[in-house]
Amino acid sequence: MIFAGCSGTTKTTQTATTPAKREAKLFVVSVESTGFYRHGPQAGRDPDKKLSKETVVKLIRPSFGYSKIEIAATGEQGYVSSEEIRPAGSNLIASVSAPKVDPLATPSTSPAVEQFQLNSNDPRLVPPPEDLPPAELPTPPPEP
Repeated sequence: MIFAGCSGTTKTTQTATTPAKREAKLFVVSVESTGFYRHGPQAGRDPDKKLSKETVVKLIRPSFGYSKIEIAATGEQGYVSSEEIRPAGSNLIASVSAPKVDPLATPSTSPAVEQFQLNSNDPRLVPPPEDLPPAELPTPPPEP
């Protein structure tokens, strides 16, 4: 027996942080200097900048040749050679993750950011269903 039916799904909203950012691992440049490419390396093109040894970076997407990274100090994203970075030591991780406090700064009294609950059953928030291709596609014409 085969039973066919409809199932209801609940859609949730996505948060502003992506899984790649939450799970980013800290690495450091392991050579004296490595090329940093904002849009990936290309033949005949010099790097956009050079990163010095011990520059802390967050690994976004590892790859065989060039990995996508984010420079921890500036937030710039780009690509460096995968062979020229290594996992950061615990002392570097502590220095990067420690909050930086400015002793001369005055405490801010900015208003709280308003949050919206979008887990609603409102039909205006549900995307329309996608049109699927026909179940039986026409046969291709015979080749001459």
